[in-house]
Amino acid sequence: MRIVVWNCKMGLSRKRQHLYDLHPDIAVIPECSQNCLNLCLADGFEGRWFGDNPRKGLGVLVAKPLHIARAQKPRSRWVVPLSIKRSITSSSSGSISPVSGSTSGSTSGSSSVDACDFLLIAVWTMPVQGSHVRSYIGQLYQAVVNNPQWFAGKPTIVCGDFNSNKFWDHVRKTNNHSAVVKALEKRRLASAYHHFFSESQGQETQPTYYFWHHKDRGYHIDYVFLPNEWASQLKSVELGTHAAWSKLSDHVPLSVDISAPATSNPQLTQGEYKAKISITVS
Repeated sequence: MRIVVWNCKMGLSRKRQHLYDLHPDIAVIPECSQNCLNLCLADGFEGRWFGDNPRKGLGVLVAKPLHIARAQKPRSRWVVPLSIKRSITSSSSGSISPVSGSTSGSTSGSSSVDACDFLLIAVWTMPVQGSHVRSYIGQLYQAVVNNPQWFAGKPTIVCGDFNSNKFWDHVRKTNNHSAVVKALEKRRLASAYHHFFSESQGQETQPTYYFWHHKDRGYHIDYVFLPNEWASQLKSVELGTHAAWSKLSDHVPLSVDISAPATSNPQLTQGEYKAKISITVS
């Protein structure tokens, strides 16, 4: 299974083939528009979009045979839980409803088998007007500690644009990046990047974001946190290069490949999930 996190910096309609070339089974895409995500549905993905501005929100795509069984109400702008399953009968796509994340007709008449069953927490942290504590990483911290049910049953993945790094812990004494990492580790989740490359938080050698697109101003602010058991099954973790992606966005994609995790619900490999999609983007 391949998970891709990429803040596309809007304009996904003309950039989406670059995303498809990464062959994501799950893609979490901050800063995409509602209309652009609808184009991805027409290309064969299932998806949900969350936002209060139709031009700029949080998108989630899944490739067949994966299926979004349920998209819960966002806990903040934007931390969104989605139940992911593997379906035998593919679901029909429909128009995306903003904020709620529901897609009309997406589950009607479909049958599924829980051979793949986990919770995806899609993240794009943002400023909260009038609240420094709840802004950016603070909202993710509150979502994690206030929703213990997310981590009490099926496996959980937390991934997206956290807009945060241990480097900025000094900016806030509580609810900071290290507090989120500690809370996730307490719930037996590990950062795929840090586990794979044996790097420490705040000591990353590969950025995911380049301030104003400048190569010499790179920061690591996008993450995929997996169950510890899944982290041991990592096949690869790859980051896009500045040369290849800086003209498309100030973020590069973070791609995580997982072999079949050792759980009671066997997972498929990325090759089995692979969406056969080829489009021409003008």
